[in-house]
Amino acid sequence: MDGKKANQSNLSLPQGVTTDMINAWKERYGQNKIKLATLSSDADVFDAFDVVIRVPDRVAMGEFEKWVDKKPDKAKEIIIKACLLTHTEEVLLSDDKFLACFNAIAEILPIQKAIIKNL
Repeated sequence: MDGKKANQSNLSLPQGVTTDMINAWKERYGQNKIKLATLSSDADVFDAFDVVIRVPDRVAMGEFEKWVDKKPDKAKEIIIKACLLTHTEEVLLSDDKFLACFNAIAEILPIQKAIIKNL
């Protein structure tokens, strides 16, 4: 067994999440697109809370970007609803968890690089 698989088997999954669910999400969204995020609060408003998120795809990013300048709160809700795979209701009901979740998704936004050369 390689290091990645051994490391994955040692991860503690959020309550209610099975390895079959993880495998189905990986099949649907891509092998390296499913992430475990531990939400936490600097102000100790809530205990550390594990959720499963996915890397946003082009459609989710397009919907997010459509609203980010006009209604930032709506844009955040759109990206969370599209990319949070577990405990959605609980996150949406708590301002602190909502903001922590948005931060987690923002950290995995798919920003690609290009090499630019003068012609």
